[in-house]
Amino acid sequence: MTICIAVKVHDCLVFAADSASSMVTSDGNGHQAVMRVYNYGHKVFNLIRNKPISAMTCGLGNFGRMSVSRIAKEIRKEIMTGSAGIDVNSFTIEEVAKYCRGRFSDLFDALPEPVHKSSSFSFFVGGYSTAGSGSELWKFQFSPAGKTDPQLLAGEENCTIEWDGQPDACSRLVLGISPATMGVLVASGISEQDARVLTQRLASASQAQILEPSMPVQDAIDLAKFLAETTVSFVRFMPGANTVGGDLDVATVTKFEGFRWIKRKHYYPSSLNVEPSHVC
Repeated sequence: MTICIAVKVHDCLVFAADSASSMVTSDGNGHQAVMRVYNYGHKVFNLIRNKPISAMTCGLGNFGRMSVSRIAKEIRKEIMTGSAGIDVNSFTIEEVAKYCRGRFSDLFDALPEPVHKSSSFSFFVGGYSTAGSGSELWKFQFSPAGKTDPQLLAGEENCTIEWDGQPDACSRLVLGISPATMGVLVASGISEQDARVLTQRLASASQAQILEPSMPVQDAIDLAKFLAETTVSFVRFMPGANTVGGDLDVATVTKFEGFRWIKRKHYYPSSLNVEPSHVC
C-alpha cells in the first residue's frame, strides 16, 4: 500500500507520495499477506517536460514485468515525440488523463485474472491546460469492481485535499471519522442509504478547516508533507506490516514555473548525473 496526497490551491497543485512498495502473496484460500516491503518505489511523475503537468499513482506497482514508473516514462516519451497524438504546445489535462487511462487499461487487461480480482490501481493527473487559467485534478481507478474513466476531482475554480492508498490517518485527522464509519452504521441496522447520508453529515460537521484556497505555495507544500508524514507515522504504530514509508517524493505544479521537484530521492549522486532537459 501507500499514501498519495494532492493539495490543490489557487496558486499551485502539490503531489506527495511515500516510497513503500509492498510485495503481496496469496495462499490457497485466497488470503493475502505482505511478503516484503521495498522503500524505493517511484510514485510521482513529470508527464511532459517543462510543462505544468504531473501525475501520481498508488495501488498496483507493476503491470507484469514493467513498473508503473517505467510505463509513466514511456507515456512521457510518447507524448513528447508526438506518437500519442497530443500537441505538447496545446493540450488539456483531460486529454492527457484519457491517454494515460487507455495505456494502463490495455496493460491491465493483459494481466492474469487473479490480479484483476485482488488488485486496485489509482492514477492522478493534474496541472494546467495550455489555455487554462487554473489547475485541474483528474483521477481514474481500476479495481475488482471495474474500471473508471478519468473523473474531474477539482476544476479550475476548486480547491481541495485528496488522498488515496491507506486513508485512515487522513480521514480521521481531516474528516474526523474513520473510513469504517459507514460500515459500522450499516452493521448496526441502519440502511445503506441512511448510513451514507449520516456519514456525510458527520464528516461535514467534524471536518478540520486546514485548507485555505489562498495559501502560498510553500504552505501548500508543507500541508501535503504533513499529511503524508502523519500517515507514515500512523501506519508505523498500527498492527501489521509497515506498508507506508521510505522517503517522500514531493512535486509542485504552478502556472508559470511549471513542474518542479521539491523533494526527490535518487539512487545515484545527482551531481554526477545531471539529467538534460531535452531528454524525453
